[in-house]
Amino acid sequence: MIKRKLGILICALIAVYLLMSPAYALLNFRDFASELPLFIRYVAIPGLLGVAFLATGLFAKPPFAIAVGVYGLSVLAALFAFEAFLTFQSISVRLAMLGQLNSAQAETVEQDKTIVRGFALGSLNRFLGTEELSTALLSGFPNSNVVLCTPDNQIIKYTADRYGFNNPDEVYDKRVDLMLLGDSFVEGFCLPPGQDIASRLRLSGFSTAGAGIRGNGPLLELATLGRFGPLLRPRHVLMVFFEGNDWENFETELRKPWLRHALSPTAHFGTQSTAQQALQEARAILNRNNSKPVNFIDILTRTAMLRNFIALQQTFTRLGLIYPKAARAMPEFRVALRRAKTLTAGWGGKFAIVYVPRVDRFIGPFSADRVFDQLRTIVTDAAAAEEIEFIDLRRALEGQPDPARLYAPDSHFNRDGAAFAADVISRHLETVDRLSRTATNIR
Repeated sequence: MIKRKLGILICALIAVYLLMSPAYALLNFRDFASELPLFIRYVAIPGLLGVAFLATGLFAKPPFAIAVGVYGLSVLAALFAFEAFLTFQSISVRLAMLGQLNSAQAETVEQDKTIVRGFALGSLNRFLGTEELSTALLSGFPNSNVVLCTPDNQIIKYTADRYGFNNPDEVYDKRVDLMLLGDSFVEGFCLPPGQDIASRLRLSGFSTAGAGIRGNGPLLELATLGRFGPLLRPRHVLMVFFEGNDWENFETELRKPWLRHALSPTAHFGTQSTAQQALQEARAILNRNNSKPVNFIDILTRTAMLRNFIALQQTFTRLGLIYPKAARAMPEFRVALRRAKTLTAGWGGKFAIVYVPRVDRFIGPFSADRVFDQLRTIVTDAAAAEEIEFIDLRRALEGQPDPARLYAPDSHFNRDGAAFAADVISRHLETVDRLSRTATNIR
């Protein structure tokens, strides 16, 4: 009798853990079960395994049930041990991403009154209670030292230009060839000065202004173009779309009436002058935040580390078994691309989109492009429908022997990755310019 209860208990514990996945997936059906690969991965397989363990505990002979349960628990314990190891390794990376400072770094920050930690425009506008696009904060803080990250007792930062972006101010001394819209990939997250994509493009001969801020999505990028594009009048504008979070960011941005107004042909994007009050108030908010130390509690409250640990997120990522949420079509994205193209054409420029894949698709023996490409198909179809050039870094990276080596531990491009992306972009733009000159000569 005791053996029977022990077998049921052990197998039931494993079954409960396994059945948590299909329960969560079915409760969030659209995100994790609406597509066949997602249904198989998050519902069918763990569900069948959970039922099998439960049935073994209930109906198999006690010695067999105990043996199966012990083996199952051993495998589960090994997986959690490996997950704990990976999580421990990632803590320093996460703290660096959040801007943790040791005593020496804190003293440096305290002495430099122009320094600010990294920020997201969406969060700052929420704190500011923004209600009008024309007065919204759509750039960083001019002439400030902006902390990107703090790895290995370093402070990696950049000095913002006159508009608050990561560029040398002299880039504006002549006409800008290229304006890059984007998030942290364009801002150059955790890359030393001169190693980001915009800097690499400047070395290729393109006078490039990067207008990226971490956390930006396509709608904030459209608003940034609306405010600064007519001022810079670049020959080329590229929207750098990151498949890791830009779609979710776009969905969030659409829920903000003031930002959704950017889709309107009559939108008034405002100027740096109309946003002066927002800049001053936001700087005060950041000054208060700078005085608060970053610690382990911030990882628990500001990231999904605990939930990811329970889900064995990093372990399954190494195996290529973490799939992105199902992406639902949002017709507003095509409108955003159309507005960006129209705005750029207003001064004779050309608009294109750059697709940046997430590193997960290049990791593990079981990684499936079909799952990741659902979003890519939505983006390529929208671009094709609006006759917008599409620069596909996914295809370019697949031609590399080990694409994952071009990403840093924080899942952004490392120096080699930024250089590779800049090379692909510059070669594309050189081809576009050459064809344009040829067509002009023929006419």
